Amino acid sequence: MTKRILALVLAALMIGAMALAEITGPLFEADDISDSGTEKSGAFVYRNSDWKEGLVDFEGNVLAEAQFGDLAYADFGYYTATNESGFNHSALVNTAGEALTPYEYSDFKVVSPNWAVGVVLEGTNDKDNSDYNVIFGEFDYATIVRNDVFYLPEKKLAGTLERKQFSRGREAGMGGYLIVEDYDGNIAVYDTALAPVDTLLTSMYDAELVVNAENELSPKALYNAVTGEKLADADYGSLSNIANGYISFYDSDTRLYGILNAAGEEVCPPSFNMISSNLFDGRYVKVTVNKEDGTGCEGLYDLEEKALVVPAEHEHIYTWGDKSPINNGYVCVEDGGKLGFIDLQGNVTCPIQYAKDGVEYYGCTLGAVDMTGAVTIVAADGTVTPVEGATKIDTKNSLTDSDGFYLSVENADGKHAVVDWHGEKIVDYTLDYGVSIHGADCLCTGKSLYKLPR
Repeated sequence: MTKRILALVLAALMIGAMALAEITGPLFEADDISDSGTEKSGAFVYRNSDWKEGLVDFEGNVLAEAQFGDLAYADFGYYTATNESGFNHSALVNTAGEALTPYEYSDFKVVSPNWAVGVVLEGTNDKDNSDYNVIFGEFDYATIVRNDVFYLPEKKLAGTLERKQFSRGREAGMGGYLIVEDYDGNIAVYDTALAPVDTLLTSMYDAELVVNAENELSPKALYNAVTGEKLADADYGSLSNIANGYISFYDSDTRLYGILNAAGEEVCPPSFNMISSNLFDGRYVKVTVNKEDGTGCEGLYDLEEKALVVPAEHEHIYTWGDKSPINNGYVCVEDGGKLGFIDLQGNVTCPIQYAKDGVEYYGCTLGAVDMTGAVTIVAADGTVTPVEGATKIDTKNSLTDSDGFYLSVENADGKHAVVDWHGEKIVDYTLDYGVSIHGADCLCTGKSLYKLPR
């Protein structure tokens, strides 16, 4: 069931009485506002006095009226909606509150924005043949009856897989195909009608492009490993998945790596000594260029613009989860164990002089607490500010999916405030608990939403 951590710890706030800078709002108020899944969905779950739940966005606009008994974040921007207890009474809904499946399931495994599996369960006390632990009713466990597979763009039931036919899945980078691993580790590929497709994949980790030859005398060719389709007469070495259908390759002539898309087209020519397998913000990938002494420097390549947007001039580019390394127009870099910031032209905007073991990275800011408990914030533009009265930065509550422009801090009396990247107090030390700050400078107190000035 949806957790209501903020609701348990946050009292009602009078923001107007404690704001030191202009704050817009409240944009929205409710008995409880939860930020579970907010960084992925762009929505908050709110609950009214009648214990019905709905969804509201960062601007305070109601996306889905309060009509659900419970909304629990699933994944990829979808929620599990439940109106009664027991087995098989839940549906998958989008942020508009539209049910994409019947209310016939106990769990959802959302594989991608396009594919979800609705799980039908039945209770059992046979632990050895169970799939879930349960905490209600006469049963201690539950077993899977069936897995209904939904293709979400068409809001349709594509088909059904039996209990042991589905262990986990992912969508092919080219889209339109579901890659499934069963309980025995076997791989199957299905189209949007859940019809099996002949595939060259043998594991969930295989690259989605592969080089094969019909026989030892035939020229090598590039194939789509998902469907087995031949794409081009070409030979690439060391193919490896990145994400979203992008695959890195090794060119033996230049001894450098480049990037292909799912159609086998080059979106980045062989230019780098190494390419990361992580994709940030859906478009950026870290690349490495070796210097003459053999040490590597990291840059940032934009797969949409097909260009290097951050030059490879520093040892490391710092990243924040799976989000973009670019925060408020700056990038945090490391050289020789020291951190600083650059802009997108590669200009150093904050000296690279702060020992990485002595600071915490928050996006476009660094934070440090000295031996006396005093807090200092280092902004990406080079501004260094001691934060008056602060003894701690609330890393857990303040940085969920913001860019670090705002921080929640705590003083010696356990009171909390909100400051910007230059240490200016936006909300004074009047909060009993930390707040959460999201995407478009949205401040959530647990009962109200406000817009912070930028």
